[in-house]
Amino acid sequence: MDNGGSKREMYLDGHPSLEGRVIFTNANPGDPDAAFVKRNSPVGSSADIMDLISQGYLVRTRADGDTIQSRENDPSQRDAALATGAQFVSTDYPVPNLDFSEYFVQIPGGMPAACNPINAPAGCRNGSLERLRP
Repeated sequence: MDNGGSKREMYLDGHPSLEGRVIFTNANPGDPDAAFVKRNSPVGSSADIMDLISQGYLVRTRADGDTIQSRENDPSQRDAALATGAQFVSTDYPVPNLDFSEYFVQIPGGMPAACNPINAPAGCRNGSLERLRP
């Protein structure tokens, strides 16, 4: 759940630790419902993101926002987001918008998933995450 405030409070009513619920709330670390946290800017908060992941939280960050990175063809936030190990990296550009630039976001190697650089087991191989179907 991306909403906070009263919508989050209504969802938590009677279920403060999300027991019996089907979605995660956007919570603060340490709250009874905290499993998922947002850190929108990976630049300047990468250490915080990595620490949250090592504590077991699911983290969402952004590779870009408000068309800024695409308009400037600037991959720095994208690269920072992917390096943090955040399990969810949001983008508005899974393919380039050539009206702006050639900027786009994909996991290196073009796979839909990759081993987490923070907490993947030693034997994790990116190619093993995507099974080919006959």
